[in-house]
Amino acid sequence: MKNKKQSLFNKFMEDESFKKKYEAERSLFEIEYQLARIMEQNGITQQELADRLEIDKSVISKDLSGALKKAGMKKLNAIAEALNCDFIPLFIPKEDKNRHDKIASLLNQLLMNKV
Repeated sequence: MKNKKQSLFNKFMEDESFKKKYEAERSLFEIEYQLARIMEQNGITQQELADRLEIDKSVISKDLSGALKKAGMKKLNAIAEALNCDFIPLFIPKEDKNRHDKIASLLNQLLMNKV
């Protein structure tokens, strides 16, 4: 049996420092992606969202390009409300890997409208 080559990404993921940075950035990307997807599905432009939040469009543009990493709960809840959504912060215990993976998979399926 041939040895499978390990991808460069998987090699990097063995490094705990890289893994922590990746996980932090991945979470941020997922939030930005969800917002962009909700806006697209509902035909909401950045300008319209800015108007609903009574802020300048440039703030929304920055938020959707990485600035949300500095956003607090108040801002995330305000954005959710402006999009007629609920923002649900969720802590999933890591020690039960099986349950953790099932919850993460289910949430992903829900977000992709596959359930």
